[in-house]
Amino acid sequence: MIIRADKNQLLKEFQEKYVADRYKEELKKILEKYNKDKDSIKENLTSKFNSVCQEAIFLQEKDLKGEIKYIYFSMLRTSLLENKGQWRIDLYDDKWFLDKEECGVNIDLPFIYEPLFNHMKELSEKKKEYLRTIKEKDIEGIKLTEANKYHSLALNIIRGILQSFLECASYKEMEKKEDIVIMAGEYMDAAIQINLK
Repeated sequence: MIIRADKNQLLKEFQEKYVADRYKEELKKILEKYNKDKDSIKENLTSKFNSVCQEAIFLQEKDLKGEIKYIYFSMLRTSLLENKGQWRIDLYDDKWFLDKEECGVNIDLPFIYEPLFNHMKELSEKKKEYLRTIKEKDIEGIKLTEANKYHSLALNIIRGILQSFLECASYKEMEKKEDIVIMAGEYMDAAIQINLK
């Protein structure tokens, strides 16, 4: 009689052995890298934000976009699955998601997400110890779950740089509502407001 392995039990064991507390180890390294390269990271992200504001100004000058009401920082799940640590910045007028004129830019945050991607490569090798019980789709599920911790860190870094974004020349020049709302979340999904009223 062949005894089938209990996949849920094996997956739980796998996660306890290879996943639990890994983020805590990586967090320290990520923060060290961020603090070391903080100025260049801030400059690069502010430049991207400035460029999307320039795009909004261009669209406003052509009467294709109204005053900006919403700025949306969103995590891109599909990019994550492709091992790209990207978020997106979108600017919308008061029509919000019904605003037909796309105005956005992707920002790369590899210093945050590379440790996650490297860890998943390691897990893809470690799953071989479990023969065919643990599949690549299980590793993908672990990636998406673990990614939430990295998203929180990305969100905190964006919040920390937000004032620099709001001081860039194109943001100041761009037509915007007085009660502009700046949000962060998953692309076209649930989000939280990150600017103070």
